[in-house]
Amino acid sequence: MMSAMDPPLHERVYDGIKDDYLAGQFVPGKRIDIQELATRHRSSKTPVREAAFILVGEGLLTHHLDGGFLVPLREPTELIELLEWHMQLILTTLSGLKETALRGALRQRFGHSPEPSAVSVANHAADIFSSLAEASGNRQATIQVRRLNERLHYSRIAEASCPATVASELARISNVDVANLPKAVRRRVEAYHLKKIDHQRKILLITEIIK
Repeated sequence: MMSAMDPPLHERVYDGIKDDYLAGQFVPGKRIDIQELATRHRSSKTPVREAAFILVGEGLLTHHLDGGFLVPLREPTELIELLEWHMQLILTTLSGLKETALRGALRQRFGHSPEPSAVSVANHAADIFSSLAEASGNRQATIQVRRLNERLHYSRIAEASCPATVASELARISNVDVANLPKAVRRRVEAYHLKKIDHQRKILLITEIIK
């Protein structure tokens, strides 16, 4: 039984499906089962469809050709643009942070698991970058970084074939025991993104050669 403090059904369903998305419950390119989501979130199909339309607007889902919704398989060109945009936002945020604020942002206890999975390291990356944006005190920067993290989420999962290696890369970004921390973090953030951008460019080149 719902209490007066419970969120409206459409809000609860939206939040639940967003949690499913971040938990890696969906398979990119595969149509999402609306009835399954409705059953899981104790609702009819209508609130699920309404939530899915909102997620389409956020760039997290897209329409399936045969009806319904799916997590898109992002093309390398789109991923390169998203990564470049994300990198520039983070670097701009870092340029305005005092070292004390930067240390505080990186010292937060993130949800990093001792036995990382592809999903956990993707969420860990989002936590680090979101923390840096929040430290700036700029609400719009925080919102944009969060949205980009969500749009990049499934590509980060796909790239984490060796979660321990990715976890080490993220630990390196958040390591504060260095001289000239602002410079070190900027260099690490840039290297992290450029590595991923280069990987997508190689995929794009291979695809063009095959064509």
